[in-house]
Amino acid sequence: MKSKMATNNDKIQFRGETEKEATQIVDQMRLGGINISELARQGLQEKLREVLSDEEKITLHQRYKQGELSEDVVEILLGDALEEIEREQEAFEEAAELDTTGVFQE
Repeated sequence: MKSKMATNNDKIQFRGETEKEATQIVDQMRLGGINISELARQGLQEKLREVLSDEEKITLHQRYKQGELSEDVVEILLGDALEEIEREQEAFEEAAELDTTGVFQE
């Protein structure tokens, strides 16, 4: 099954009449209105991060390290988790390099 990759010209659309009405009310209340596109972008980023499992986050990080995903895309999908994964990976690699000569376990 092939998935269709989104292009820059693709638009994300959904039917949300109630959400649209709520947005218009808040927009009217604010002097200068609100940036609906920015709110939608931020909300989508937050929800994408929320739905990812830990395993999916690790897979995305591996794909990023292999050059399959851009840093911008990984930053959107992982946010602060990107730094956390990299710190944990560095700590694991350092621990693996420790000299265990003379260490016994009973």
